[in-house]
Amino acid sequence: MQHRNASSFHAFVAAVLLGGIPLQGGSAPAPTDAVAAVAAAPADTSTRIQTLSLRDLGAQRPIELRGIDHSVYLPLSVRLDETVTRARLKLNYTFSPGLLADLSQLKVFVNDEVLATVPAVKGKLGSPQTIEIDLEPHFFTEYAQLRLQFIGHYTLDCEYPFHSSLWANISNQSSLEMTTQRLPLRNDLALLPAPFFDVRDGTRLKLPFVIAPSPSPEALRSAGVLASWFGALASYRGAQFPVSDALPAGHAVVMATNDQRPAGLDLPQVEAPTLKIVPHPSDPGAKLLLVLGRDAAQLKTATDALVLGQAALSGDQVQVDKLNYPARLAAHEAPNIVKTGGIVRLGSLVPNAAALQVAGAQLQTIRLPLRLPADTFAWQSEGLPIELRYRYTPPHELGAARLAVQINEQLVESFLLRPAGTQGTRSQRMVLPFLEIGGTYDRQDITVPAFQLGNNNELQFRFEIPPVDTSRCRETVLISQAGIDADSTIDLRNVEHYVTLPNLALFANSGFPFTKFADLAETALILSDAPAVAEIEAALNLLGQMGAATGIAGTRLQVLPASRVKEAADRDLLVIASGSAPAPLANWSQHLPARLDASRRSNTSLTRLSDAGSEWFSGALPRNFPDDEWAELQAKGPLTALMGFESPLNSGRSVVALQATEGASLQQAAATLLDPGKIRLIQGDLVLMRNEAFEAFRIGEVYQVGELRWWRWVWYQMRGHPLLMVLLVGLVSLLLALPLYRALRMRAERRVRSET
Repeated sequence: MQHRNASSFHAFVAAVLLGGIPLQGGSAPAPTDAVAAVAAAPADTSTRIQTLSLRDLGAQRPIELRGIDHSVYLPLSVRLDETVTRARLKLNYTFSPGLLADLSQLKVFVNDEVLATVPAVKGKLGSPQTIEIDLEPHFFTEYAQLRLQFIGHYTLDCEYPFHSSLWANISNQSSLEMTTQRLPLRNDLALLPAPFFDVRDGTRLKLPFVIAPSPSPEALRSAGVLASWFGALASYRGAQFPVSDALPAGHAVVMATNDQRPAGLDLPQVEAPTLKIVPHPSDPGAKLLLVLGRDAAQLKTATDALVLGQAALSGDQVQVDKLNYPARLAAHEAPNIVKTGGIVRLGSLVPNAAALQVAGAQLQTIRLPLRLPADTFAWQSEGLPIELRYRYTPPHELGAARLAVQINEQLVESFLLRPAGTQGTRSQRMVLPFLEIGGTYDRQDITVPAFQLGNNNELQFRFEIPPVDTSRCRETVLISQAGIDADSTIDLRNVEHYVTLPNLALFANSGFPFTKFADLAETALILSDAPAVAEIEAALNLLGQMGAATGIAGTRLQVLPASRVKEAADRDLLVIASGSAPAPLANWSQHLPARLDASRRSNTSLTRLSDAGSEWFSGALPRNFPDDEWAELQAKGPLTALMGFESPLNSGRSVVALQATEGASLQQAAATLLDPGKIRLIQGDLVLMRNEAFEAFRIGEVYQVGELRWWRWVWYQMRGHPLLMVLLVGLVSLLLALPLYRALRMRAERRVRSET
C-alpha cells in the first residue's frame, strides 16, 4: 500500500511518480519564461485545512447501525496533488442503553486498517456523546474508505443477533478535519482535468478564471464553454468560477489572445491554438492552464479541442492543427438525461451491475437515478410502466419479506417475496449466477404514477428480508442477497414534451429551456456591452450548472452584447445584468414581470406564490398579477431579481434574466443557486433575493412550448374552461350525430321504397 505523508516520501513521489521535479527545501520554483509574475506574490496555499461532515461524505441522514455486527462505508479520497499530514475525526454518537458496556464498541477503519476503537461506557449509554480521535494520516490514499463498525452485545447468554437493544446512532454532522500538503505535479497535459478538477475531491469545485480586462464576446464565449465543461466534470459537487484579470493563488485557468491578455502576466505570443500547463510563478505546487490563441477564433479552437477531447494531450504544451465538430445534438440528447421515445434498460442507469445488487444481514436500498427531460408532459398521464425483474434469497415463510418500490422516497408499490419451494404464475425457481446460495427469480409489472415524477428523480428498491432465527442458541442465517436484473426496463415510448412557461423551477433545477439542447445550440448569453467582473462570474457559474445538468460542454453557445441582442432572435436568451434597468431590459419594460430600480424603495405589494407543487406539473394554471402586467420594484438596499418571460423578439422563445442592483448581490445570487435547499424555493416567473432570503411570485402571462398529439392538445387547452369544454363536447357530439342521423334516414327511405 502506498503511504503518502512522510517528507521523504514527498521527494520520492516528486522524483519518481510525478515527473522528476525535486523539492527545493520547500522554496518556490523560479518563474519560467512562459509566465512571469509582475504583481505581488499571493499567499502560499500549499497547506490547507479541510473539514468535511459525514453528510459531505455521502451520509444523507444520521447513520443507524443495528445488530450484533453492522458496518457502514463512506468514500474518503485524497486529491492527486495532495497528501494528508494530519487527520482528526470528531464523532457525535449515541449507544443503546441496553448494551453491555464491557463488550460493545465502535471501531473506526481507514482502508480496512483499525485506527481507533470507541468503547461503550457504562453510565453514558443512551446519552449523546462526542469524541475526537486522531487518525494516522499515512493510511489516507488517493481512493480511501472510512468504515464505521458497530459490535454490540446485550447479554452473556445466547443472543438474537437483531435484538431491538442492539443499536448505535452516529450523527451525519460528525466531521473529519484533514490538514493536507500540496505535492508537486509534473507539467503534463495528460493529467487533465487534474489538478484543476480532481474526481477524487468530493467538495465543490472552485476554479479561478483569469481573463483580459474588457474581454470580447468571442473570448467570453470560450470562457463560458470551458466553464460548462468543468461544471459537467464537477457534476453533483457544484462549481464556482471566480473571475479576475490578475493572477490569484492556487490552480487557475488563464485565457488570452495575442491582443487581449490578463494584467500582470508575461504570456508568450502564439501563432496557433495552444494549450499549455505551467507552474504558478508565485505559489509553490500550483499550476496554470493556459488556453491561448493568436485571436478570438484560435482561442475558440483551442477551447473546443480541449472540451471535445480532440487534442492529443501529452507533455506540457500542444498545438491544435485541426478540429472536427460533431453533429449538432438533438433535443433532450445528453449523457445525464434519460433518452425518451423508447424502452430503457435499468442497467443503463448505473455505472456497473454491482450497483444493482445488495448483500448483508440488513440490505441497503438500491438507488437508480432517473433524470427526465424538464419538459416531460405529465398532465393526465398514467405514468411510466416498468417491467421489473429481480432476484433474492428466499425468506423462511410467506409474508416475512417484501420488496418496496419507491420514487423519490414515495411508495409506488410493494410485493411479497415468495419463500423457497413455492411457485407463482410468473415465477420460477433458479440458482442465481452471482450468489453463492440458491435464490429466487421473479418479475412484476408496475407503473410509476405521473404525479410522483419530477425532473431529477431517484428510483429506490428496498428489499426487506428478515434473518431466520430457527430456535434459541442455534445457528442463525444472517446473510441475505438480492438484486435487480439489469435487463429490467422502463417504457418511455409515449413520453411527450410540452410545458407551460415561464417556470423558474425548471431553470433552477435543470437549466431549462437552455439545456433542451445539451450543447446550448439554441442559447444566447446576453451581457452588457462592457460587462462587469461580477456579471461574467455569474454567467460562468450558471453555465457550469448547465453543464452539470447535461453532462457535456455547451460548445454551440453564442455570447452577444446587449446592443446586438436582435441577432439572437431565434434563440432562448440568458440575460445577466447589474444596475438600474440596463439594456436590453430597459427596452423590454412592458414584457418584464417586474422592473428593478436601485434608487428608491417600493411600496408595491406582491402576492407570494405559495403553491409550490402546482409549478412542477404541466397543467399548472397561471397566477396573474391582479393590477398590472408588471410590478415596479424600487429598493435602496441590495436586491436581486430572477425573471422569466416570453422573448419580445420571437414568440415561443424564452428569456431568463438575472438582474441585481449591485455586482456583489449578483455574485451572491449565482452562488446561492448552487444550494439545493434554496433551489426548492425558486418557482413562478419572478424570484426576489435579498441576501439569502427568497420570495417567489407568479405575475405575468404564460405560454407553452413543445408538441402534443392534437387531441391531447385540445383537452389541455380546455382544462381551465369547463363551460367551453361542455360546449365543445356538445358540438362534437352534434357533428357526429348529424351524419349518423342522415345515414339512418336514407336507409329507412330505401327500405320504404323497396317495400312499396
